[in-house]
Amino acid sequence: MHLHRRHRRGMTLTEVMVVIVIGLILMGVLAPSMMSFLLLDQHASAKELAMLYEQLHDEAVMRNVTFRIEYDLQSGHYQVQVAESGALIFDNPRSREEFEENEARRTRYMKEDELAAFNRKRANFAKLEARFKTDFELPSGTVFGGVYTPQYEEMVKRDRRDADENSKVYSYIFPNGQAEHTVVWIHSEGDDSDGYTIEVEPLSGAVKLHGRLIDWEDSYDFVPDEAPDLPS
Repeated sequence: MHLHRRHRRGMTLTEVMVVIVIGLILMGVLAPSMMSFLLLDQHASAKELAMLYEQLHDEAVMRNVTFRIEYDLQSGHYQVQVAESGALIFDNPRSREEFEENEARRTRYMKEDELAAFNRKRANFAKLEARFKTDFELPSGTVFGGVYTPQYEEMVKRDRRDADENSKVYSYIFPNGQAEHTVVWIHSEGDDSDGYTIEVEPLSGAVKLHGRLIDWEDSYDFVPDEAPDLPS
């Protein structure tokens, strides 16, 4: 009886080349599809944020409260928070720092009960328990490239924040129908050449969704070039 031994042979160079070619073809077919899905996710995320601002604008007026959106630039999360209508907002970083220093001096020697009463009178923001969604997360591969409001004087960019630095920035919507001038960038992780910009005008609270990244310094179209002519 003859025993036939099976020999396991390796792939020939031709077979290896065929596998590589097939892999390259599949990558060429699938890569554009994956990119298209990513762009669709980005657009959906930008649209969702724009619609959220519009919804909060109406809610703030009806409920006489101030909303703020807390952006975590590192994690890609954002959250809606609420406070009483008298929330104090600053128009530049220096004013905010001076106020915080004064508050620290005022509260330094307060007793525990005095400090508790003082904090109750302040318009402290808390996570909103509301009838609509308040916690959001950008899809994988999409990031907040930056957020601008006058409180930060210039756009706070994600890639300029160290991992151990506070990466949270805020944008406010007021009960009088106005909002803090806000510019938000949404784009692909590692690629800030293109993306979406959400722009919130301060006077009207109107929200614009741009299909490209707009520099915050170029986002003042709502300001007239000249003052209106007044009768003499």
